[in-house]
Amino acid sequence: MERSHYFVDRSLYGDEVVARAAHRYTGIYDVEMRVEGDSLIVAFSSKDDVAVASGLHAQFSRDLLDERLRALVRTETQGLQQELVRAALNQAQPLTLSNVEV
Repeated sequence: MERSHYFVDRSLYGDEVVARAAHRYTGIYDVEMRVEGDSLIVAFSSKDDVAVASGLHAQFSRDLLDERLRALVRTETQGLQQELVRAALNQAQPLTLSNVEV
């Protein structure tokens, strides 16, 4: 079984960001995460003796950046998202009997 390890600096990428990026690969690889000092170690193991892709490191790096950006956008737009949900729920209120003509 082939295995690749990646050391991710926790000061650059939060644990949730790393977990989200690593989760993208759970359909292809067995994924393991563990903390070692200031790093998260992410290990990808091949399933069914299939070799780990040679471009995995570059792709995982792009996914880390993508998830970091997504986390930043979620944080910056949290208030807007709450307002949109509140407005949608207000519009979806069921009609009361006083509003219905029979």
